[in-house]
Amino acid sequence: MESNPVNKLIAVVGPTGSGKTSMAVEIAKVFNGVIISADSRQIYKGLDIGTNKEGAPGKWNGIDCRMVNDIPQLLIDVAKPGDNYTLANWLEEARKLLPKIWKSGQLPIVVGGTGLYVSALTDGYDLGEGRDSKKRIPVDFQSLILEIEKDRDELNIKSDERYEKIFDNLINEISELLANGVSAEWLDKIGLDYRYGVEFATQKKVREFAIRDFKLASRRYIRRQLTWWRHHGKPVKVKDYESAAEQVRKFLKD
Repeated sequence: MESNPVNKLIAVVGPTGSGKTSMAVEIAKVFNGVIISADSRQIYKGLDIGTNKEGAPGKWNGIDCRMVNDIPQLLIDVAKPGDNYTLANWLEEARKLLPKIWKSGQLPIVVGGTGLYVSALTDGYDLGEGRDSKKRIPVDFQSLILEIEKDRDELNIKSDERYEKIFDNLINEISELLANGVSAEWLDKIGLDYRYGVEFATQKKVREFAIRDFKLASRRYIRRQLTWWRHHGKPVKVKDYESAAEQVRKFLKD
Protein backbone atom coordinates (compact mmCIF):
# COMPACT_ATOMS: atom_id res chain seq x y z
CA MET A 1 0.00 0.00 0.00
CA GLU A 2 1.43 3.35 -1.02
CA SER A 3 1.85 6.16 1.50
CA ASN A 4 0.23 9.57 1.13
CA PRO A 5 1.10 13.09 2.23
CA VAL A 6 -1.46 15.06 4.20
CA ASN A 7 -3.50 17.91 2.83
CA LYS A 8 -4.15 16.38 -0.56
CA LEU A 9 -7.56 15.32 -1.79
CA ILE A 10 -8.79 13.29 -4.74
CA ALA A 11 -12.24 13.72 -6.26
CA VAL A 12 -13.74 11.17 -8.64
CA VAL A 13 -16.59 12.66 -10.63
CA GLY A 14 -18.72 11.82 -13.62
CA PRO A 15 -22.32 11.24 -14.62
CA THR A 16 -24.66 8.60 -13.24
CA GLY A 17 -23.53 5.12 -14.23
CA SER A 18 -19.94 6.04 -15.07
CA GLY A 19 -18.44 3.79 -12.38
CA LYS A 20 -17.28 6.41 -9.90
CA THR A 21 -17.57 4.31 -6.76
CA SER A 22 -15.83 1.30 -8.27
CA MET A 23 -12.91 3.43 -9.42
CA ALA A 24 -12.72 5.23 -6.08
CA VAL A 25 -12.62 1.93 -4.20
CA GLU A 26 -9.73 0.71 -6.35
CA ILE A 27 -7.85 3.97 -5.77
CA ALA A 28 -8.54 3.74 -2.03
CA LYS A 29 -7.16 0.21 -1.85
CA VAL A 30 -3.82 1.23 -3.36
CA PHE A 31 -3.44 4.70 -1.86
CA ASN A 32 -4.88 4.08 1.63
CA GLY A 33 -7.98 6.13 1.00
CA VAL A 34 -11.27 6.93 2.73
CA ILE A 35 -14.26 7.81 0.57
CA ILE A 36 -16.49 10.80 1.26
CA SER A 37 -19.78 10.50 -0.62
CA ALA A 38 -20.81 13.66 -2.46
CA ASP A 39 -24.29 12.48 -3.36
CA SER A 40 -27.24 14.67 -2.41
CA ARG A 41 -29.53 11.61 -2.05
CA GLN A 42 -27.31 8.96 -0.47
CA ILE A 43 -27.21 11.11 2.66
CA TYR A 44 -30.74 9.92 3.50
CA LYS A 45 -31.45 6.71 5.38
CA GLY A 46 -33.90 4.37 3.71
CA LEU A 47 -33.23 5.64 0.19
CA ASP A 48 -31.17 2.68 -0.94
CA ILE A 49 -32.57 1.25 -4.17
CA GLY A 50 -32.93 4.51 -6.05
CA THR A 51 -29.54 5.86 -4.95
CA ASN A 52 -27.40 2.80 -5.76
CA LYS A 53 -26.02 2.49 -2.25
CA GLU A 54 -23.36 -0.16 -1.89
CA GLY A 55 -21.80 -1.97 1.03
CA ALA A 56 -22.89 -2.71 4.56
CA PRO A 57 -23.04 -0.48 7.66
CA GLY A 58 -19.72 -0.15 9.46
CA LYS A 59 -17.47 2.19 11.44
CA TRP A 60 -14.41 4.25 10.59
CA ASN A 61 -12.65 5.75 13.63
CA GLY A 62 -15.96 5.55 15.50
CA ILE A 63 -17.90 7.27 12.71
CA ASP A 64 -20.81 5.51 10.98
CA CYS A 65 -20.09 4.62 7.39
CA ARG A 66 -20.72 2.01 4.72
CA MET A 67 -17.99 -0.48 3.93
CA VAL A 68 -17.41 -1.46 0.30
CA ASN A 69 -14.70 -4.09 -0.09
CA ASP A 70 -13.27 -2.97 3.27
CA ILE A 71 -13.15 0.68 2.15
CA PRO A 72 -15.17 3.11 4.28
CA GLN A 73 -17.65 5.50 2.67
CA LEU A 74 -18.57 8.46 4.85
CA LEU A 75 -21.55 10.85 4.71
CA ILE A 76 -24.02 8.16 3.71
CA ASP A 77 -27.19 7.60 5.78
CA VAL A 78 -26.62 10.72 7.88
CA ALA A 79 -30.13 12.22 7.63
CA LYS A 80 -33.68 10.97 7.97
CA PRO A 81 -35.93 10.88 4.92
CA GLY A 82 -38.08 13.98 4.90
CA ASP A 83 -35.38 16.15 6.47
CA ASN A 84 -34.05 19.21 4.68
CA TYR A 85 -30.35 18.36 4.50
CA THR A 86 -28.72 21.10 2.46
CA LEU A 87 -25.46 21.70 0.64
CA ALA A 88 -24.40 23.80 3.63
CA ASN A 89 -25.00 20.84 5.96
CA TRP A 90 -22.95 18.52 3.76
CA LEU A 91 -20.15 21.03 3.34
CA GLU A 92 -19.87 21.57 7.08
CA GLU A 93 -19.63 17.83 7.74
CA ALA A 94 -17.18 17.21 4.91
CA ARG A 95 -14.90 19.97 6.18
CA LYS A 96 -14.89 18.38 9.62
CA LEU A 97 -13.96 14.98 8.20
CA LEU A 98 -10.97 16.08 6.14
CA PRO A 99 -8.56 16.81 9.02
CA LYS A 100 -9.57 13.55 10.69
CA ILE A 101 -8.72 11.60 7.55
CA TRP A 102 -5.38 13.38 7.10
CA LYS A 103 -4.54 12.89 10.77
CA SER A 104 -5.12 9.16 10.33
CA GLY A 105 -2.52 9.18 7.55
CA GLN A 106 -5.12 8.42 4.89
CA LEU A 107 -6.19 10.03 1.64
CA PRO A 108 -9.68 11.57 1.33
CA ILE A 109 -11.42 10.58 -1.90
CA VAL A 110 -14.57 12.57 -2.62
CA VAL A 111 -16.94 10.68 -4.89
CA GLY A 112 -20.29 11.67 -6.33
CA GLY A 113 -22.38 12.87 -9.19
CA THR A 114 -23.56 16.03 -7.41
CA GLY A 115 -21.05 18.39 -9.00
CA LEU A 116 -22.06 21.35 -6.85
CA TYR A 117 -21.06 19.48 -3.69
CA VAL A 118 -17.61 18.64 -5.03
CA SER A 119 -16.99 22.16 -6.35
CA ALA A 120 -18.18 23.72 -3.10
CA LEU A 121 -15.58 21.72 -1.18
CA THR A 122 -12.62 21.97 -3.54
CA ASP A 123 -13.19 25.64 -4.43
CA GLY A 124 -13.90 26.82 -0.89
CA TYR A 125 -17.45 28.06 -1.29
CA ASP A 126 -18.64 30.36 1.49
CA LEU A 127 -22.37 29.73 1.91
CA GLY A 128 -22.86 32.34 4.58
CA GLU A 129 -24.74 34.51 2.09
CA GLY A 130 -26.63 31.68 0.45
CA ARG A 131 -26.14 28.96 -2.10
CA ASP A 132 -25.22 31.33 -4.92
CA SER A 133 -22.65 33.33 -2.99
CA LYS A 134 -19.56 34.20 -5.04
CA LYS A 135 -17.35 34.46 -1.95
CA ARG A 136 -14.58 31.96 -1.34
CA ILE A 137 -12.66 30.91 1.73
CA PRO A 138 -9.07 29.61 1.66
CA VAL A 139 -8.67 25.84 1.41
CA ASP A 140 -5.78 24.14 3.18
CA PHE A 141 -5.34 21.35 0.66
CA GLN A 142 -4.55 20.60 -2.94
CA SER A 143 -7.09 18.69 -4.97
CA LEU A 144 -7.04 16.52 -8.05
CA ILE A 145 -10.39 16.05 -9.79
CA LEU A 146 -10.64 12.95 -11.96
CA GLU A 147 -13.53 12.90 -14.42
CA ILE A 148 -14.45 9.49 -15.83
CA GLU A 149 -15.02 9.62 -19.57
CA LYS A 150 -17.92 7.57 -20.89
CA ASP A 151 -19.90 7.70 -24.12
CA ARG A 152 -23.21 9.48 -23.51
CA ASP A 153 -25.22 6.93 -25.46
CA GLU A 154 -23.70 4.17 -23.35
CA LEU A 155 -24.64 6.03 -20.19
CA ASN A 156 -28.21 6.52 -21.40
CA ILE A 157 -28.64 2.85 -22.23
CA LYS A 158 -27.19 1.81 -18.87
CA SER A 159 -29.54 4.18 -17.04
CA ASP A 160 -32.57 2.87 -18.95
CA GLU A 161 -31.70 -0.76 -18.23
CA ARG A 162 -31.02 -0.09 -14.58
CA TYR A 163 -34.34 1.65 -13.97
CA GLU A 164 -36.34 -1.13 -15.54
CA LYS A 165 -34.39 -3.67 -13.48
CA ILE A 166 -34.86 -1.94 -10.12
CA PHE A 167 -38.36 -0.56 -10.68
CA ASP A 168 -40.34 -3.15 -8.70
CA ASN A 169 -37.93 -3.03 -5.75
CA LEU A 170 -37.93 0.77 -5.92
CA ILE A 171 -41.73 0.83 -5.72
CA ASN A 172 -41.56 -1.40 -2.64
CA GLU A 173 -39.07 1.00 -1.07
CA ILE A 174 -41.22 4.01 -1.92
CA SER A 175 -44.35 2.34 -0.55
CA GLU A 176 -42.56 1.67 2.74
CA LEU A 177 -41.34 5.27 2.94
CA LEU A 178 -44.85 6.59 2.30
CA ALA A 179 -46.30 4.20 4.90
CA ASN A 180 -43.75 5.55 7.43
CA GLY A 181 -44.91 9.12 6.93
CA VAL A 182 -42.50 10.42 4.28
CA SER A 183 -44.48 12.70 1.98
CA ALA A 184 -44.90 12.06 -1.72
CA GLU A 185 -44.02 15.74 -2.27
CA TRP A 186 -40.63 15.29 -0.60
CA LEU A 187 -39.88 12.15 -2.60
CA ASP A 188 -40.87 13.92 -5.79
CA LYS A 189 -38.14 16.51 -5.17
CA ILE A 190 -35.40 14.13 -4.05
CA GLY A 191 -34.47 12.70 -7.44
CA LEU A 192 -35.68 11.33 -10.75
CA ASP A 193 -35.82 7.70 -9.63
CA TYR A 194 -38.18 8.60 -6.81
CA ARG A 195 -40.16 11.21 -8.73
CA TYR A 196 -41.34 8.78 -11.37
CA GLY A 197 -41.60 5.92 -8.93
CA VAL A 198 -43.93 8.01 -6.78
CA GLU A 199 -46.07 8.85 -9.79
CA PHE A 200 -46.63 5.12 -10.32
CA ALA A 201 -47.00 4.32 -6.61
CA THR A 202 -49.66 7.02 -6.20
CA GLN A 203 -51.43 5.94 -9.40
CA LYS A 204 -50.72 9.14 -11.30
CA LYS A 205 -49.05 7.21 -14.09
CA VAL A 206 -49.10 3.63 -15.30
CA ARG A 207 -45.85 1.69 -15.20
CA GLU A 208 -45.08 2.14 -18.89
CA PHE A 209 -45.37 5.93 -18.80
CA ALA A 210 -43.52 6.28 -15.49
CA ILE A 211 -40.54 4.39 -16.90
CA ARG A 212 -40.74 6.23 -20.22
CA ASP A 213 -40.75 9.65 -18.57
CA PHE A 214 -37.86 8.68 -16.29
CA LYS A 215 -35.77 7.73 -19.32
CA LEU A 216 -36.41 11.09 -20.98
CA ALA A 217 -35.59 13.02 -17.81
CA SER A 218 -32.52 10.89 -17.13
CA ARG A 219 -31.02 11.85 -20.48
CA ARG A 220 -31.39 15.52 -19.62
CA TYR A 221 -29.86 14.96 -16.19
CA ILE A 222 -26.85 13.09 -17.55
CA ARG A 223 -26.29 15.93 -20.02
CA ARG A 224 -26.36 18.45 -17.16
CA GLN A 225 -23.86 16.39 -15.18
CA LEU A 226 -21.49 16.36 -18.13
CA THR A 227 -21.95 20.07 -18.70
CA TRP A 228 -21.15 20.97 -15.08
CA TRP A 229 -17.49 20.01 -15.35
CA ARG A 230 -17.02 21.98 -18.54
CA HIS A 231 -17.60 25.14 -16.53
CA HIS A 232 -16.29 24.27 -13.04
CA GLY A 233 -12.76 23.40 -12.09
CA LYS A 234 -10.18 21.70 -14.28
CA PRO A 235 -10.85 17.96 -14.05
CA VAL A 236 -8.40 15.48 -15.52
CA LYS A 237 -10.24 13.09 -17.81
CA VAL A 238 -9.55 9.39 -17.30
CA LYS A 239 -10.94 6.34 -19.06
CA ASP A 240 -10.03 3.57 -16.62
CA TYR A 241 -8.39 2.77 -13.30
CA GLU A 242 -4.88 2.50 -14.76
CA SER A 243 -4.97 6.02 -16.17
CA ALA A 244 -6.52 7.32 -12.94
CA ALA A 245 -3.86 5.67 -10.76
CA GLU A 246 -1.13 7.21 -12.90
CA GLN A 247 -2.59 10.67 -12.31
CA VAL A 248 -2.94 10.03 -8.56
CA ARG A 249 0.69 8.89 -8.25
CA LYS A 250 1.90 11.97 -10.04
CA PHE A 251 -0.30 14.25 -7.93
CA LEU A 252 0.82 12.74 -4.61
CA LYS A 253 4.47 12.83 -5.65
CA ASP A 254 4.51 16.51 -6.68
